[in-house]
Amino acid sequence: MRYAFGDAVSEDATGLRVDADGVTLYFALSSEQPRRIGALQLSVLRVEITVRQGGEKAASELLTRIDRATQRGGG
Repeated sequence: MRYAFGDAVSEDATGLRVDADGVTLYFALSSEQPRRIGALQLSVLRVEITVRQGGEKAASELLTRIDRATQRGGG
């Protein structure tokens, strides 16, 4: 996310915070038990997103921008 949003992104021990366009979103990150399918093991990261500042419409728009920026190859 830092590549897409630069200084708008900060992190702490439990997650990431994005401050942009008058909106603050917090992404709480926690590792969970890996999923296994035969010999394949997939890491699992739980992400809980909260709006800490800003209206619903503005937060939704920022989340849409973050989603586009972090799709494969985009961030």
